[in-house]
Amino acid sequence: MQREKQQGLGRGIVSTKLNGHRIVAVGNTVYTSKAWNTFHDFLHYFLVEQLGREWFAAEQAKSLLAERHPIVRWYDQALADASRLSTKVGDVYVGPMTGAQRAFINLAYNLYLIAHHANVRESAALVASFTERLKSERTDDFVGKLFETYAAAAFLKAGFELAYENETDGRSSHVEFVATFPATKKKFSVEVKTRNRSIAEDGPIDEIKRLRVGNKLNKALSKSASHTRVVIIEVNVPDVPAAEDIRTGWAKAALDQIRTVEKLPQPDGSPKPSTYVVVTNHAFHNNLSSVGAGTQVLVTGCQIPDFGPDVPFSRFKDVIESQERHREMFAFVDSMRAHYEIPSTFSGENPALQFEGPDALPRLRFGETYLIPDQDGKEIPARLYDALVQEAEGSMLGVYETTDGKHVMVTTPLTETEIAAWKAHPDTFFGEVRQLPKTAKHWLELAQFFYDTYKDTDREKLLEWMKDAVDVEHLKTLSQKELAIVYCERLGWGAEAKKSA
Repeated sequence: MQREKQQGLGRGIVSTKLNGHRIVAVGNTVYTSKAWNTFHDFLHYFLVEQLGREWFAAEQAKSLLAERHPIVRWYDQALADASRLSTKVGDVYVGPMTGAQRAFINLAYNLYLIAHHANVRESAALVASFTERLKSERTDDFVGKLFETYAAAAFLKAGFELAYENETDGRSSHVEFVATFPATKKKFSVEVKTRNRSIAEDGPIDEIKRLRVGNKLNKALSKSASHTRVVIIEVNVPDVPAAEDIRTGWAKAALDQIRTVEKLPQPDGSPKPSTYVVVTNHAFHNNLSSVGAGTQVLVTGCQIPDFGPDVPFSRFKDVIESQERHREMFAFVDSMRAHYEIPSTFSGENPALQFEGPDALPRLRFGETYLIPDQDGKEIPARLYDALVQEAEGSMLGVYETTDGKHVMVTTPLTETEIAAWKAHPDTFFGEVRQLPKTAKHWLELAQFFYDTYKDTDREKLLEWMKDAVDVEHLKTLSQKELAIVYCERLGWGAEAKKSA
């Protein structure tokens, strides 16, 4: 679970340590070094290697900073930021990630994922097709290819399989790649469009002219596509909206533009094709010195009436049916949210604990035996089998079983490192998978929680639970799935009503 949370649902990192050397396999190529303590160390090496060390050195040698390629400027600033903000912990340096650091390491990770998941016979040529355009002095070429790497990486982390279009074939227009969802075998034609930010384009703050989402969407829909369309549009603006403002600013303007385009016919008079539209803003690319600029994502549908943040649902049944109809895209969106950070460990270890250093306290694990105080303050051995982390107090309330079968609760202080490790992986902190309850914001989330629990419950059991309902005769005519949906919807309503009472 930790590995998947860090590395996504695609092919995991292939690595081992041998005789003091870290060995990493990417496709059918093996890299090795004694200097890589973290996966980030390897990624720095990997990106420079793919771009070419001579090219990289030549760019660094340019006297004027503005003349150097953006990737090289990111690298130089990332090193300076690390020196300024990092502190040594064990054998590694730890610190917040600035925009420049995230820009460089993200590109490295994107290219690594593309190479690692490609057919081994095609991997080198595929990566070269990306790096050739990434090194271009033409801003349009560089920016366009940069955000294609983000799109490909997002699908790969979500577990999709990619087949890239032949860009040298000019006989017809084509999309960037075809993404296949393994569980359903459904294919998607993915087109990526990027707004090239410039002073002339930004001009006065006019979200319609500035974002150009409608213009980009229209151009994307003019491309030939053999499968269900996905259009990814990077708006490339410096804005970092607060969570409560996500329905204002550029996100609202982008959604409005998509809805306008949706109503207009294609040039031949036909309706717009059904299309999933993903609008991204990797804001850290325009906030290189800042910490926490992050990425914002808006996902909606064009000519897909039951998919998007502005779609109203009157029944829980409609929500479930929408999730099932759009299963692949919900999986994609969930992955974008869950697999945003770049892994720092090679094998999915908890990074806060992996790099703690030689003086670290023993790990707290369920099933292990520890010394705890008895009633007289004497230390006795006992097995830890349950626990509750109290973050505000910086402690753990542990439940232990002593050798004579007694059950004891003991509060233990946790270090700052242990608290950070628990926050990173609360479900697996104690060495076992323990799903934690989540706080629901409204009745729909409550109903979803109940449905995840009871969706496979026997039909007769569901009818027994609802035997006192006023419409029980109608309920008896429903299928098991319909009953489960109704039961969980009513549980959600009921729990919400109790909260409001």
